Amino acid sequence: MENIKICCIVPHAPILVLEVGGSQIERVRATSESLSLLSREIRQLSPETLVVVSPPHLRLISREGFPVKAGKRVYGSLARFGAPGAIVDAATDTELIALIEEHASTRNIRIVRDFSDREDDWGLIVPLCLIAPPSYRVVSISISPYLSLREHYELGIAIRNAVEESSKPCVFISSGDMSHRLTPDAPSGYHPRGKEFDELLVNIVRSGNLSKIFDIDPSLSDDAGEDCLWSISVLAGICENQDYDTSLLSYEGSFGVGYMVARISFRNSTQNHRVRFN
Repeated sequence: MENIKICCIVPHAPILVLEVGGSQIERVRATSESLSLLSREIRQLSPETLVVVSPPHLRLISREGFPVKAGKRVYGSLARFGAPGAIVDAATDTELIALIEEHASTRNIRIVRDFSDREDDWGLIVPLCLIAPPSYRVVSISISPYLSLREHYELGIAIRNAVEESSKPCVFISSGDMSHRLTPDAPSGYHPRGKEFDELLVNIVRSGNLSKIFDIDPSLSDDAGEDCLWSISVLAGICENQDYDTSLLSYEGSFGVGYMVARISFRNSTQNHRVRFN
């Protein structure tokens, strides 16, 4: 792996952005510090492009494929959360999008182009506000809850192959929050299996064996009310057949939602990190 410099797993809760969270940021200090560490590392790497895979909270333009922002720019803010100054404005990497489409088609994965420039979905905006370098281009891809985890995994392989062909230094960002049901005042209410899901996923990421996510009981992820397995499945595809190190930087269950921050770096040699689907 030459061109994907690092991969990140990051939460996307708007309250993590200072302009939204204000003094409540103190309740997520470990998460905030981990994100600051990632931000500094990404600045030092100076990637040409950030590839972000995130869940759609506001709209999904297709159930049959993976939507990608294909206009000239991606512009949006956290104005709906009272922070109009928390802005993202970046050019899209149209050349890399075309390569991803090519590699996805060979794996029977459909990419659906979305030519709208405005994007206010916090699944994308929050990670970019928190860890993006001063200058970058972006490829923004939405997960699809209507497609299988295996199809998300295949998308990850296509992204990796496209980036390697492009010879562009990139950083991959997997955007997702863990259980939304950790406490009685959680956004989606309380479920006792929320903590069980988060502990299981934290241990999987800590172990570095990302293929274990495909063994998670779907009823457990449903009970947990999570929106991270899709994007982490894409990450698992990127890591397929690679030799990599995984660092769990932090986990917190603040505000009834699980926030995990992790990084994956690659070595030069390859190993057989293959996934077997039942």
